Amino acid sequence: MASSGTIVCIIYAFGITVGVADSSLKLECDETNTGQFGQQSLLKCVIKEPAVNVRVVIWHKVGVNEEALLVFKGTVEKQVQGFRFVEPFWITNNPDLSMLINNTKMEDEGEYRCTVVTDAGEGEKTTHLKVKARYNQPTIIQTKKTKTSNVASYLTCESFGGYPEGELRWFDEHDEDWTKSSNMTKKKMDNGLFKLSSWLPLLSGSTYESYTCKVYDGKGVEEGKVFFEPNKQIDPEASVNNEELKKETSPAAFVAPVVVIGSLIVGLLLLLLYRRRSQNHHESVETQEDPDVETGKYVNIAVI
Repeated sequence: MASSGTIVCIIYAFGITVGVADSSLKLECDETNTGQFGQQSLLKCVIKEPAVNVRVVIWHKVGVNEEALLVFKGTVEKQVQGFRFVEPFWITNNPDLSMLINNTKMEDEGEYRCTVVTDAGEGEKTTHLKVKARYNQPTIIQTKKTKTSNVASYLTCESFGGYPEGELRWFDEHDEDWTKSSNMTKKKMDNGLFKLSSWLPLLSGSTYESYTCKVYDGKGVEEGKVFFEPNKQIDPEASVNNEELKKETSPAAFVAPVVVIGSLIVGLLLLLLYRRRSQNHHESVETQEDPDVETGKYVNIAVI
């Protein structure tokens, strides 16, 4: 607990004048709190005194720039965005002075101080927030380009979005640990979370049927795993054949011949129609005059 002089100085800095009876107020705060990245985090502080009248509450984050995050003086006079009191204790008379952090970020990790003044006394306590983030499901890819003659390929396992620093471990189908044969890197991303990458070389002629990559948090607790079978990769030639087969069996492969045949049929029909109309147009009835033998008169005989 801080001295009474320190608390009074903080209070006067905000223009608050109160008569402090003593500094024996029983204020209890959790020593350590764990918050999840992207979720709400609770910093617990409660007055363990019956029927007290809370006059001042100030929450700071301990550091170089100790700007007040929350200030209460009869009413909430300051509230930095993303921080708030858990409940309106000034209305409910509940001695819970806890602070809630919305959408917890990595920079929120650290030590916080709660200062309170009541009509029964004053108190000050600190509490620490640890931020944790769960790693994403790991993934594995196989790379066959190697510069080492006895290495057939590499398996690359990656997982990101976790905090604090974690670890990737390799296991074969018999659950034997091959982590010592791998090489792992840890990269801190812009948001403060970590990206883990691990490379496992597969030697020529000594590859197991399957491998498993597991990701562990900073305390060694497993958070995810992925299973991989390197010997069941698609043969490149088979891939080409499969693509050709897809082209042959695709809807376009059936539509194209139908369109061609249909066009030929329509063309032939149009050609026949044109020839018929042309024939009808040029066909004429030819006439000639022949004498009628009996009458001696000429008659018209139609010749087609």
